[in-house]
Amino acid sequence: MRLWILPFRLLGILALSILISAAWLLRHEILSIVRPQVHRVTDALVPHDGAPTATARTHAGDKVDSLLGWSADSVVLTAGEMAVLLLDGLSSEERSHLDSVVVTLGDGRLSVDARLETSQIPSELLGPLAGVLRAWEAVTVAGDVASSRPGQAEWRIDAITLRGITLPPEASRTLLDRGLPGSERGKVAVTLPKGVARITVRPAGVALFPEHTR
Repeated sequence: MRLWILPFRLLGILALSILISAAWLLRHEILSIVRPQVHRVTDALVPHDGAPTATARTHAGDKVDSLLGWSADSVVLTAGEMAVLLLDGLSSEERSHLDSVVVTLGDGRLSVDARLETSQIPSELLGPLAGVLRAWEAVTVAGDVASSRPGQAEWRIDAITLRGITLPPEASRTLLDRGLPGSERGKVAVTLPKGVARITVRPAGVALFPEHTR
């Protein structure tokens, strides 16, 4: 080794040691900056919408079983898996009037796109829309989701879209209350799996928490 190189190598080792020490001392501050960026990248990569496929049904069941059977702190459902839970909360009669269901996740918010059989809706509920709707129409229902009690969440509908026309929040709530038994001021009860205490909705997934974490 040439002697004139040695001082530069020593300086390099010293600088590296200083950087490592500084990174360790400031690790909490660095993580506070990096973590939000990681979450944003992760959220961007995870699909925010999904359909209730057979695979989604299997995965949803496995996750709920692991939550309750293995005492996990929480599990995260995809949009498609959440769609399975929503449909399972409906009666077979109600499900028969829906097709092509897709759930989209937002920050504390849930949106459902589907084809709805409008012929089974009394014309007096639709008002002026009754004369222009086809037998099956694309509909979007959206609103915030919050836990109400163990085993149940509350979906607060504030937007219904039919034929590309989004009704104002008050009109959306009125239509829902008149057409859906059990709805009150646009609030719809969502049945959660037995043993689930609460739910949180984010674009990257729906977190379910068991009763023992309350």
